[in-house]
Amino acid sequence: MSEAEPPPPSGWVEPASRLDLHWGAYRQRLVIGLGMLVVGTGFILMTSAYSLPFLLVGSVLQPAGWAVLPSTIGRRVSVAIPVLGFTWLMLGGAGFAWCFCVPLAAWLLIRLRPLLSYAVLVLPIASSIVLARTIHEYSQGWVSIAVSTVVIVAAAWLARWVAITLDSRQSVRTLRQ
Repeated sequence: MSEAEPPPPSGWVEPASRLDLHWGAYRQRLVIGLGMLVVGTGFILMTSAYSLPFLLVGSVLQPAGWAVLPSTIGRRVSVAIPVLGFTWLMLGGAGFAWCFCVPLAAWLLIRLRPLLSYAVLVLPIASSIVLARTIHEYSQGWVSIAVSTVVIVAAAWLARWVAITLDSRQSVRTLRQ
């Protein structure tokens, strides 16, 4: 078992860092898993009819990234395939930008965020409505991907702030002592 990360000066600790990991260290698994998610998703989203190998590599890297992230096994297993399917849907262009809320919801689940923090899922849905009304050409899909990525990263940080504010250590059933 690996050691949990020491608490920061503020007193709040990431709930996932308190889990007893069966292999690897918390920080390394977090960085490697997040890197695999970003690269895998990027490969999937840059797929076209002329670059299908990117789809294959991304479709392997993304679920592997979820498997590496430090969390409970049930949470990691439950998100890999649904997120992959919705990432494939994102290839449809700006009309499918709402699919970005699925990886965000999976991230919140994996990171053991409290239920109230899931309110941030409104942000990618709202941005997808705006994107679908403003981007009409498939060639402008990179704008949709860039904006949606910024929105879900900001929403994830906002959810972390909500968790700190609510002190999610008390709201995660799997970590109660």
